[in-house]
Amino acid sequence: MNISYIQYAMQAQMMANLTNSSSTNQVMTNDFDTLLQSLISQTELAQNGNTQQAPSIRELLQSTSNVTLPVASGDAYVSNSSIDSLIEEAGSTYNVDTKLIHSVIQAESGYNQNAVSQAGAQGFMQLMPTTAQSLGVTDAFDARQNIFAGTKYLSQMLTKYNGNKQLALAAYNAGPGNVDKHNGVPPFNETQNYVKKVLGNYFA
Repeated sequence: MNISYIQYAMQAQMMANLTNSSSTNQVMTNDFDTLLQSLISQTELAQNGNTQQAPSIRELLQSTSNVTLPVASGDAYVSNSSIDSLIEEAGSTYNVDTKLIHSVIQAESGYNQNAVSQAGAQGFMQLMPTTAQSLGVTDAFDARQNIFAGTKYLSQMLTKYNGNKQLALAAYNAGPGNVDKHNGVPPFNETQNYVKKVLGNYFA
């Protein structure tokens, strides 16, 4: 169990009690109590040697109506609504379908702001350090910088390949040099699977 998430949720609950109406507070309090009791129950099961797979904190939160799990970045938290807002803004700025941006983030990092690949790609949209630097990024783990830079690069690839999402995604994954060299999606299993995964999410 990640105690920092629980601490943050408790802080959020206290703030809600100060700012929301009494009726709304009661609903949020009930949801929070349900979440806390679920977490306690799962901890007791684990301590008693129960081998059943416990649901994640995110899965428990999805069963409540008013509690939202933030995305952690060190000591900073970025709410899911903030991520959506950043994606909407980035998509509008660089004229990229927000659903495609979401699909790329899902495939690249699973919305893990602190993700780092074996190759060294970082953050939500898994920017390689050299690519991030060329796009003016100073902190690849900063949500805004990462999403805007990744969207800008995706936009550049879409422009280069005349809006062809398949080629643009292949270039995002393997680099435009490989796409040009092979005159299409490179014959790399990783890249081919990546393109299928992103487009599968996009058209779902």
